[in-house]
Amino acid sequence: MKTIADLTSDRVYYRDLEPCDPELPGLKSLRHQLGIREGKLPRKREADYARVALALAQAAQAKRGGDPLTALVVIGDTENDRLLAEFLSQLPGAPTTYGFIGMDRPVAPEILEWHGSIASATRWSLLHPWAEDLEQQGINWSQTALLIDIDKTLLGPRGRGDGAIDDARAEGALVVAEQFLGADMNIPLFRRAYADLCHQEWHHFTLDNQDYVTSTALLIASGVLEYDQLDADVAAEKIMSFAHLLDIVTPHVPASLATLYTELRTRVAAGDPTPFKQFRRAEFVSTISRMADGRLCLCKDLFNLCERLRLAGALCLATSDKPAESALPTPEQAAAGILPLHRTPARMI
Repeated sequence: MKTIADLTSDRVYYRDLEPCDPELPGLKSLRHQLGIREGKLPRKREADYARVALALAQAAQAKRGGDPLTALVVIGDTENDRLLAEFLSQLPGAPTTYGFIGMDRPVAPEILEWHGSIASATRWSLLHPWAEDLEQQGINWSQTALLIDIDKTLLGPRGRGDGAIDDARAEGALVVAEQFLGADMNIPLFRRAYADLCHQEWHHFTLDNQDYVTSTALLIASGVLEYDQLDADVAAEKIMSFAHLLDIVTPHVPASLATLYTELRTRVAAGDPTPFKQFRRAEFVSTISRMADGRLCLCKDLFNLCERLRLAGALCLATSDKPAESALPTPEQAAAGILPLHRTPARMI
């Protein structure tokens, strides 16, 4: 059993861009320096995220007394990770940036392709020849920062074990729905609504935000909304956004959901991208439960490579788009011995 922290220590940051290592600067302290306006939370597909990521890597390198970074390496599984590598490479004065975008595609040939300084691969095992390519190009690992994506890369690698991440999220959604609606909840209806709202064709409404998905499915399961009517109203632009939906349904919300939906409206209006805190805490419990029983695993190829590079002097940092509520225990959970996600042991596959 290994942990993400075996590679990174607390050099881990989640959606809020505040490192778990309190000695490293986070978004709050970097806003003025980087010119990022108050209230904005950069996402990985935005250039400001790359600016924060570079500042964090440079601060971590300075903290350990290393020479200035000459290379950055982004390892991930999605187009957002590719964009991060591209944005980093475009920053003035940034170190040379490389990327690896991988997944396991067992029915496809083993292919490692370079597109400029970013490689894509059909097997996670191709990380090893990719790193050898970088070594042949003369990369100095002691002056290199590895920016490692967590979700469906290091943890639950895409094509090898990523379904467990989705299952944990879906279970968390169902658990919190049952807590609010009780034993009379229509579970099949909730499951159908949740699954459908996760699909890409709903992203223009949900913004691919799981808090919005779960909240909307909860409204449907409570009887406040009918799925087909919602579909028609969104298509006809009678409902323009999740915030608009909350305004429309608030007078019809049952007593069991009244407090929750007051909180949701307040948080959404304030620009909080993670308004459904109870859902995210349930997702955290479901996630670490799967890590504990072996259903959710670390990527063995990636872990072993990063361990080799760490011993060669590379600086390892890990990042996740999970909100803190999905990755860090509450004070009560911590007192009960529950560890942060990055310090929770998991087996490797």
